[in-house]
Amino acid sequence: MKDTIAFKEISEQMVSRYSQRYKKLGYHVQTLGWGNTEQQTYRFQQTLEGINFSNQKSILDIGCGFGDYLALLKAQNKEFQNYIGWDINPDLISEAQKIWSEEQKARFEVANIGETALSQPVADAAIMLGVLNLNLKDKVDNYQYSFNFIKNAFSLVNEVLVVDFLSDKLTDNYPKEDFVFYHNPAKMLDFALSLTPNVVLKHNYAAIPQKEFMLFLYK
Repeated sequence: MKDTIAFKEISEQMVSRYSQRYKKLGYHVQTLGWGNTEQQTYRFQQTLEGINFSNQKSILDIGCGFGDYLALLKAQNKEFQNYIGWDINPDLISEAQKIWSEEQKARFEVANIGETALSQPVADAAIMLGVLNLNLKDKVDNYQYSFNFIKNAFSLVNEVLVVDFLSDKLTDNYPKEDFVFYHNPAKMLDFALSLTPNVVLKHNYAAIPQKEFMLFLYK
């Protein structure tokens, strides 16, 4: 019960944070907390080699923001059956619905998998990028929070979940920041392996500007 209350409070704070940014910046990559469009695109590109697009898949984007990942898929000519964008922030979803109003294969919905776990898959592949970066400090243990999100997200896919993290293997030229949380890659890999034996840890792409890593969890 305590964690449930904490998760709800965290969700409310995150909605407020991004709504304030949206009111100030509007449709902008920095509204979502990314440094710039180039960094966002580079991060998105790291997911592509772990998803097989040879047969058209349904894609779930958890924490979709404005649906920028959909823009990448289209720019890269990746074939997909349909795209579902979920975010907890109604302002971001409303803007995404306007941006993609003519895209027949896409829909955007307000959803929070941290508070509500679904019992069956809704897509073949899911990405969850930037969702687990906030340092929750004394509200709830960051690892337990991440474990809960990943477990819920993995239950939503038929084939693969891609999730990213800031790494605690810090780069020398970028200062550690107090408001973000740095996950230990080995600890997250161990948890992923408790869900499925089919896991890839990707820790070899360039810092953006902090060192990051991704996990690919396959069914």
